[in-house]
Amino acid sequence: MAKQESHSPPMDLIELDIPVCWDTPPKEILRTIEIAERLREQMKSDETQKRIPLLVNSNYYIAYHAFKHIRDAGLGGDLSFCEWGSGLGVVTCIASQLGFRATGIEIEESLCEFSEKFAKQADVDAQFFQGSYRSPIGNEISQLQPREGDRPFPLGRRNCDVIYAYPWPAEAAYLASLFEQSNASLLVTYHGGTTLRVRKHIC
Repeated sequence: MAKQESHSPPMDLIELDIPVCWDTPPKEILRTIEIAERLREQMKSDETQKRIPLLVNSNYYIAYHAFKHIRDAGLGGDLSFCEWGSGLGVVTCIASQLGFRATGIEIEESLCEFSEKFAKQADVDAQFFQGSYRSPIGNEISQLQPREGDRPFPLGRRNCDVIYAYPWPAEAAYLASLFEQSNASLLVTYHGGTTLRVRKHIC
C-alpha cells in the first residue's frame, strides 16, 4: 500500500489507502512521458535555457495508476484537477489523458512555457497558469490569469476537486493546511520512492 509516512495526518483530514501498481501504462501514456523527456533534453542543451530551476520529477508511473484508481473508484468528484507546482507538466497531462479537466500552476516562467509546448506536442488538453498556488483564500483567482482558456483555480470561488503536489518536506504541512481551507475533495501528494498519500476532508 502507498501509505508509508510515519507522522500523523492533520486532525481534520482522513487518509485513504490506494494500491501501488507497477503495471506498464498504456502506450499513449508512455508516448507522453517519452515526449516530455525528449523536450527536457532539448531544453537542457539550449544555450538560452541554461538556467533550469531546481526540479525533482514525480514518479509518472505511480501517478498514472493512482489517478486511474481515483477515477475508476469514483473518488475524483467532478474530475477537475490541479497540480500545485506543475514543473514540466507531465502529471497534469497524464491526468488530462485520464479524463480529468487538468490545470497546472507553476511559478517558473520557463517551465510554464515548456509545459505548454509539451502539451501541444503530446496533443493533450491541459492548461497551465504561471504563478503561485499560495493565493489568498476567497479571492477571485487572485491576480493570476490563465495563458489559454479558463480552468478552475485551486483556491478561491472556483475550486478543483483533486489537488496534486510533490512538496518539499518543509512545505508538506503548509500545503495540507491550504487544502484544509479549500473545497477540494482530495489532496494527493507524492513523497518520493513509492510513497503517495491521498487525503480527504472528514465529513
